[in-house]
Amino acid sequence: MKKHIYKVLLGCAVFTACKQNESTTAVKDGYFLQGTLTNAPDATLAILSYQQNDSTVIDSAVVKDGKFSFTGKVKNPSEAAVRLRHGKKFPEKNWLSDTYNFFIDNNTMELSTTDSIKNSTLKGSELTDESIAINNQISPLTNEIIALFKRMKDRSKPDKLITYDTIQVYVDSIRNVAHKFIISHPGSYVALKRFLQHEMPKNFDPEVADKEFNELFDQQLRETPTGKKIAEIIAKAKKSVIGKPAMDFTQTTLDGKEFKLSSLRGKYVLVDFWASWCKPCRAENPFVVKAYKKYKNQNFEIVGVSLDASKDQWKRAVEKDGLPWIHVSDLKYWKNEVAQQYGINSVPSNFLVNPEGIIIAKNLRGEALTNRLSEIFDKEKP
Repeated sequence: MKKHIYKVLLGCAVFTACKQNESTTAVKDGYFLQGTLTNAPDATLAILSYQQNDSTVIDSAVVKDGKFSFTGKVKNPSEAAVRLRHGKKFPEKNWLSDTYNFFIDNNTMELSTTDSIKNSTLKGSELTDESIAINNQISPLTNEIIALFKRMKDRSKPDKLITYDTIQVYVDSIRNVAHKFIISHPGSYVALKRFLQHEMPKNFDPEVADKEFNELFDQQLRETPTGKKIAEIIAKAKKSVIGKPAMDFTQTTLDGKEFKLSSLRGKYVLVDFWASWCKPCRAENPFVVKAYKKYKNQNFEIVGVSLDASKDQWKRAVEKDGLPWIHVSDLKYWKNEVAQQYGINSVPSNFLVNPEGIIIAKNLRGEALTNRLSEIFDKEKP
């Protein structure tokens, strides 16, 4: 079933059914959502939307005497939203809409507010309570990261690198907070979502992740779309761990030629995933250039795989940063086929491959790349 996207909501005709206010009787084996608007601006229509597999489910209910309700059944828990229409139409800009976001599952839930739906309180949704609790812990750390990025604009490269280190401290703190939440909420769909978001960073151990995934979440959760996505990421990561053969690939270079990774067999090769729009990647490039200049004549090559969507921006970044190695891309942004093949979910990321085509190191950042290459090429020097 294809995903349906509705840009304009023109009354009840858009939906399968428009419902009058229903009774507060709970629905067996499904959800019942009752909304109560006390002293809120007049509202005429409530819209409920949520995802199920690859489809967006949309339902509507007429607001009568400050009340509305929805009934139904979900196969999987899902992030959902209730959107109120005040008057005859919705605002043209979605972010100006009166919307409440929550988690929906097969329970009886009561949504109430004294002003607007976005300031509602929700009773009967344990998943939403869990989501609010973890968000309250993580949001202050996220705000600090945003503030640090904003202050970086006119700073020198050394200062930017120091700032990136500080940002990484906050990122690690977020991951630690999320990990504590996940292990203390086994069997929770919110914990499953957080597992996907936080437990699989660039250097994650797929064997450890696989063990935790199967121990913390039952088969029903593992079979949800989120669970299947986690299993897919873990499976891909197992194919690109240190000691495994680097997966071969073919992509197009900046000058339009086809390049195949296996054509460099017999050399040490750094497969470097990056993008022109990625600030940490651009900050990392001077270290990569330094390593390349030192070892390019010692059986060492770099293949930059760009996650750009614009060839012009990709080319300008290569020229501006002075990156004189092989560059390839299919210009599919995060859907770059090589990135998906290697399970790349953040950049910069890299893999060091030996002459036999075996991955011997991953995500060598800063001076770590030069140091690792020194261990390889300088070990026989006096």
